[in-house]
Formats: sequence, structure tokens, C-alpha cells
Amino acid sequence: MGIQKQTIIAKRVNRIIGQLKGINNMLEQKRNCKDILLQINAIKAAVQNVGIEIARGELCSVAPEHKKILETVLKEVGRM
Repeated sequence: MGIQKQTIIAKRVNRIIGQLKGINNMLEQKRNCKDILLQINAIKAAVQNVGIEIARGELCSVAPEHKKILETVLKEVGRM
């Protein structure tokens, strides 16, 4: 994985960490369950997207001749 891609992934991970801290604050403030669950779903999606980006970079670097097929598979995984 290139430096630029690592930087992008690191920023996403830091954003997820911030969201987790936000949930902790919401719990301490006894915020509405619906609001907390909404944030949890956002974090789940963000974590999944980070995983897909990491897989995309790795798979496309080891099998560049199959990049188009891999992109299609990863897009489908992202929809799950």
C-alpha cells in the first residue's frame, strides 16, 4: 500500500475513533437510544469501507490483471 493510500486510511480510522468517542459521550449524557444506534450504524459502515479499501489495495496490487473483476467483487461485498 502506498504512502498516500495509507494516509487516507489513517484519516478514516481516526474519524472512526472520533465517532466512537462521540458515542461514549452520548452514553455519558444519557442521549436517546435511537441517536446512539444511528451513530453505531455509521461506524459499522465506516469500518466496512476501510476494510474494503485495504482489501482493494492489496488485491489489486497482487493481481493487477484481474483488477476489473476484483473491483466488481469488492463492490458487491460493500453492499452486504
